[in-house]
Amino acid sequence: MTASFLRLTTLAVCSVAVLAGQQVPAVRQGSFELGAFVGSSYGLDHYRVMGGGNVSYGLTKYILPYVEYSYFPGIERQINGTFPNGGAFTVKEEIPISDFHGGVHIRIPIRESHLVPYGVFGMGALTSFDRTAVATFSGGTLPFRIPGETDFAINFGGGLRYYIGQKYGFRVEAKAYKPYNGSPGFNNPFGKVEFGFFFQLR
Repeated sequence: MTASFLRLTTLAVCSVAVLAGQQVPAVRQGSFELGAFVGSSYGLDHYRVMGGGNVSYGLTKYILPYVEYSYFPGIERQINGTFPNGGAFTVKEEIPISDFHGGVHIRIPIRESHLVPYGVFGMGALTSFDRTAVATFSGGTLPFRIPGETDFAINFGGGLRYYIGQKYGFRVEAKAYKPYNGSPGFNNPFGKVEFGFFFQLR
């Protein structure tokens, strides 16, 4: 009976140890991670649905370099100006944007917690596509085409990761973008909030 009891106790302890090990967040060095996300961008007046994906590598348990692609269906912009004769005009447009950039997540592991805060910084290219803008002035309105372009931008923000076992997890993130060298009205900052799912390959 004593031997059976010892075997049962050993089995129970091993089972608890395995379960406890499964509950430890997989914040580790050398992990490859694939992620996808959906969210909302904020431009001038309205929130817009956006989405994308990323690939990252755990350089250390704290530093997670990544590359990311996002598509923004439309960021609204408005430009107010004055004609040489003194008349005022307003140009409104919606700019669909493709974002490709690289950056780094700085993870802040909390001991024995599934929740891991992180900061993020990145830089890359924002590509705006051909679109139609409308100029409004005292004489009426005038639609005209604007060609697409690619501009440098930085982004920064932060978020929270929640690890489920050793392979899976969710995250929420808020980030601001600042374009540079863009067309008039496209140098203004805009932001996004996203919810994502990630999977670690190893």
